[in-house]
Amino acid sequence: MSCSGSATRFWDWIYRHPTVCPVAYRSACFSPFPTKIVQTPGLIVMLLEGDGTSRQVYTDGRKFPGDPQPLWMGYSVGRWEGDTLVVETRGINDKTWLDALGHPHSEDMRVTERFHRRDFGHMDVQITIDDPKTYTKPFSVKVTHRLLPDTDILEWYCAENEKDRKHL
Repeated sequence: MSCSGSATRFWDWIYRHPTVCPVAYRSACFSPFPTKIVQTPGLIVMLLEGDGTSRQVYTDGRKFPGDPQPLWMGYSVGRWEGDTLVVETRGINDKTWLDALGHPHSEDMRVTERFHRRDFGHMDVQITIDDPKTYTKPFSVKVTHRLLPDTDILEWYCAENEKDRKHL
């Protein structure tokens, strides 16, 4: 495998910091690993297999804090619009990237995710990034996830049993 440009910077960073911090804002949508979504009254929890990250989405009607402390996953508030879950996230620190290519963002970034289960086996998610300090206008990405019934979220550590690093 060969990388170039920002992809090389991403993998270099991963190898220098194998277990330190999350490397990207982890929407369930941007992760190539399975995500388990647990819904309770007033709270949805997203468990991401890839790095053990979890996200809390408050659905109890609360508002955002006046000046949220910047966090790795930000502060997420959700609401239902018909059969679509709309999640707004603010307060994401600027120490991460949006993706594996190293696209940056500022602490002023706001993310809106619209989760819509179109049928039993598929969930469509539209992610809108609004960060006027970094990008000239908001942009959206749409992804579709497959339902993985009767599966578990497993532990995963990128440096465990690592044998390929010396070949990259």
